[in-house]
Amino acid sequence: MDTGSSLTWTQCFPCSDCYAQKIYPKYRPAASITYRDAMCEDSHPKSNPHFAFDPLTRICTYQQHYLDETNIKGTLEQEMITVDTHDGGFKRVHGVYFGCNTLSDGSYFTGTGILGLGVGKYSIIGEFGSNFSFCLGEISEPKASHNLILGDGANVQGHPTVINITEGHTIFQLESIIVGEEITLDDPVQVFVDTGSTLSHLSTNLYYKFVDAFDDLIGSRPLSYEPTLCYKADTIERLEKMDVGFKFDGGAELSVNIHNIFIQQGPPEIRCLAIQNNKESFSHVIIGVIAMQGYNVGYDLSAKTAYINKQDCDM
Repeated sequence: MDTGSSLTWTQCFPCSDCYAQKIYPKYRPAASITYRDAMCEDSHPKSNPHFAFDPLTRICTYQQHYLDETNIKGTLEQEMITVDTHDGGFKRVHGVYFGCNTLSDGSYFTGTGILGLGVGKYSIIGEFGSNFSFCLGEISEPKASHNLILGDGANVQGHPTVINITEGHTIFQLESIIVGEEITLDDPVQVFVDTGSTLSHLSTNLYYKFVDAFDDLIGSRPLSYEPTLCYKADTIERLEKMDVGFKFDGGAELSVNIHNIFIQQGPPEIRCLAIQNNKESFSHVIIGVIAMQGYNVGYDLSAKTAYINKQDCDM
């Protein structure tokens, strides 16, 4: 599930350059009577993903590059899918666009592919209306509850914030960060809420503001500063309350605690901040899944509004 990209894809058989799936077998187009090749328009050469249509074969090919250096290639197809409904029934949706990968170099992948929840062209979101929501429990707990709801049953409750929709992305506006006390930003900063990213990333200037304030809050020098702050576990476990969070336009807030701001990295006695310095030439902020544990994020795309709510994810 990736809110940072729009293309839904799976690995197709045969695939000579794909990672090994550990759960389900690769999708076999030849075994489906509802599968068909999709048409597309050539996209800009620098677009990501990039689509190209061959008028002779009438095949649309794509290439997608991810920030973790993963690359995929394949053909754009359409298929019928069946989904559960909130009343216990099911719904068939015809002609859903998806990528049929013939190359996947993401060696860390174990599942069948990615469900793209961006709002770009060919996104699955458009098949279910303008609303969707996701709720993330504790990701390290195998029995924790999580949910994804597409369409009218989406959970669009909580504190609202206006979002901009640009080039297939839903962009939040960050007004301040809270590290013990509120640090107001000179200008609003663009934020990508990205379930495809494990860690959160701050622009360099904002990261060092965060680090300085966090040092004061912890009251103990870290073991390291780069690529992120790391401490001895007993230093972190002494903290009863973490007053750290992100405040968005309109007052919606995402507060974090020990469980969704620190991760074990390296030796078991070391805990590192799940927020890193974005050293690329980006001025925006990325909020990853670790920070979103215990939250429901709902989207009403027609109203260009998102809702952030701290809650249990049991349905």
